[in-house]
Formats: sequence, structure tokens, C-alpha cells
Amino acid sequence: MTPNADGGERPGAKLVPVGAIQAWGHMERALPNLDERFRNTRDGIGAELPLIGLWKEREALVGSIRRRESLLLLGPGGSGKTALIRSALGADLREEPLVHVPRFETLHDLLVQIARALIERRHRQFERSVRTASGDWEKWLQAQTSIHLKGLLWTALEKEPLPILLDGVNRSGYQTYRFLQRLYFAPGMVIVATARDHSHLGELARLFWDPKKTRRLQPLSDDESVRLFESAADYYHLRELHLDDFRQKVLDSANGNPGQIVEMCRLASNPVYVTSERRVKFAPLRIDVMIRFL
Repeated sequence: MTPNADGGERPGAKLVPVGAIQAWGHMERALPNLDERFRNTRDGIGAELPLIGLWKEREALVGSIRRRESLLLLGPGGSGKTALIRSALGADLREEPLVHVPRFETLHDLLVQIARALIERRHRQFERSVRTASGDWEKWLQAQTSIHLKGLLWTALEKEPLPILLDGVNRSGYQTYRFLQRLYFAPGMVIVATARDHSHLGELARLFWDPKKTRRLQPLSDDESVRLFESAADYYHLRELHLDDFRQKVLDSANGNPGQIVEMCRLASNPVYVTSERRVKFAPLRIDVMIRFL
């Protein structure tokens, strides 16, 4: 991982394919359904899969937004933080006015994403404070400095508060903390954040220190893990493979981590990981999943 300009780090390494795809060209022709499903789900992994085992956490998230109470959600990579947020935004919070920042690397990146969200929501106070003759908001955004955007956002959100949901906080720096500190304590404002652990909060640990406002995502139970595996197997069209041995290995190695269960099923839909006897090559698949969740 490489440091960013705000003292944090860029998102983790991407999957490293095992073996040469050319050597498995015959498998792509033999398993067309698997190959098509794999290619169609590289962006937005398992977005249509049901939320399993995280309903209490979802209730806590929705409740904090509606009560205007800040909340911190902690859990290792793959524990379901993003899936939880996606589920809530797609249902309970669909009509709720809020600012969702999926991920940010620097303070300026955060400022631009918040400003863009306010523009898209036609935030009245923000629009009143901004003057752009051409109406080209994106061009205007790209021309703004961090200092200018901070002032505009503080003024707009203090007059017309909106919840801010920060997903995947990764070692934020001091300047990001100072910007969010003022909003955190502004009347009517609420900030919800997710991170792997307290160390990944960086300087934002100064804000999210109260254990009463912290939720730790727990591993799925054995029954929940099985349910998620079966749903993922259907979603990724794996029923034509020999699943008994693969299922047990996935459940044993994932230890209740929903993201790992889904990712192993997703990769199993890639012909590179499937033998001519329609069995999943678990060892290289597992290595690639571990690289993703480092």
C-alpha cells in the first residue's frame, strides 16, 4: 500500500490471477455461464445478494441516522460493512437526505465528494453560497481549492445539516480531522463512519472514541454462513460444479467472514479456477482471496 497526501494509505492490492488465462481457454468454452457471470460481477461484487446476519447492525445504522446520533462501525475486511451500508441505502434510507462518501483518500477528495453530493441533492444553502455562471458544476468543482471548499461546506451544513456517511475510513490525517471536527459538533449534524479497526481511523479516532457509539461487526454463525454460501452459489451459477468439498473448505477457511465467502464463490465462477472435471482448484483461489483482504 502507498501513502496518500493526507497521511493515509491507498486501498489494498488488487487480485493477482493465478496461472495464465490462455492455458484455460478450453475451460472458458466449456463453462460459458460461469465465465459470463464472473465478468459481469467484477465491479460491485455480490451487490444483489441478501444481507444475512447483520440485521441488528443495520437497525443500529438506520436508527443513528434518523436520531441524528453519530456511530462508528468496525470490522475487518469482508465483515460486511459496505454490504450493510448498501442494504440500508437501498431500503430504509432510500428517501433519507444524506451524504454518502464510499471512500476517500485525501482531504480534498473528501471535500469534493461532499460538495458533489450537495449539488446533486440541490442543497439550498450550498447552492446559495456558490456562483457559477456556466452552470457547469463539475468544472467549477475541479477549480476549487480545499480552503475555499471547507468554508463553503462548513457554512452550508451548519445552516442546513445533513448526515454524512463515511465508508472505509483509512488512516485519515489531522487536516481531515479538523474539518470533520467542526461538523461533528454542529447542532443537527451526524457523522457515521466505518473502518477496519480504531487504528485505521487515523486522526479521526479523536472523534470516534465513545464505546457507546461503536458497533463491532461479528462473524456470521455457522447457519448464516451456510445460507450465504448457498445464495452466492446460486447467484454465481455454481450448481454445475462439484460443490460439496468446495463448500466445506470455504466455510472452514472464511470463519464467518461474509466477504470472503462471497469472494470465493465469485472466483469459483472464473474458469481459471475450475478443472476439466468441474472441481474448484481451492488452493490458488484461496491465496487470491487472502491477497484481496490483506
